[in-house]
Amino acid sequence: MKNERVMRQLEDLLHEERHNLISGDLGRLAPLTRRKEAMLTALDALELPAGALARLAALSAHNQSLLLAAQNGLQSALARLADVQRGAPVGTYSRSGEKSEYSKPVRTLQRRA
Repeated sequence: MKNERVMRQLEDLLHEERHNLISGDLGRLAPLTRRKEAMLTALDALELPAGALARLAALSAHNQSLLLAAQNGLQSALARLADVQRGAPVGTYSRSGEKSEYSKPVRTLQRRA
């Protein structure tokens, strides 16, 4: 009975983690990680059927791919912001999908005596 309860709690937590990743609510992942570590410690002491472990592994693998996608997206956004700050052209797309670029105004520092 304890096995089933721990399994259900861990599955619920993995579903909650997936929901937060999909919705972009990354700030809620750290508390989930601490809870997940505690549940995995409890899980180590239990004997679970192979099917249950496979289900947990599949949920974890899916969440891992979502985490990597979120990480890649954040890195791309940071790189783009750095490009814009360096003066790279900024652009938009028209209704027909054509790209039109325009540059941000170049800021200059004026020193006055």
